[in-house]
Amino acid sequence: MLKHIKSFFVKESQSAESEDDDTQDQVLAAAMLLIEVAWADHEIEEREVQTIRNALTDLYGIDNSEVEHVISKAQETHESSTGIYPFTTLLNEHLEHHEKRNLLEHLWRMNTFDSEFHYEEYMIRRIADLLYCTHEEFIVAKLSAKKRLT
Repeated sequence: MLKHIKSFFVKESQSAESEDDDTQDQVLAAAMLLIEVAWADHEIEEREVQTIRNALTDLYGIDNSEVEHVISKAQETHESSTGIYPFTTLLNEHLEHHEKRNLLEHLWRMNTFDSEFHYEEYMIRRIADLLYCTHEEFIVAKLSAKKRLT
């Protein structure tokens, strides 16, 4: 009997660790997508880093030190990354559709809406498609983000 109880607690502990790993992977995947949008014009401004901080705090409720760690890790990973597909796949497995729409709005907040070039919009469109968001959701997120800027 003691063996069964001990086994139960080991399984529960492993399950909790697995859930923590899943959450950390989700946070990193979201950070990677945010960085990808920020990097669309091949430079990341401090304003964009602050927007990433705000997005991760809003989306996952993590504290400042953890946000800094995630951003640092995401920037390191970004240098060797071969694309966004692995990150969107992971988020598709774990996020509810409304959470994807919320992430999409945060991605739009990376855009200043004053550039002649539309690199960010192109990248956000690709991400939205890979997250299975509709064109309507894409536009609603864009308008919502634009409204927040005014």
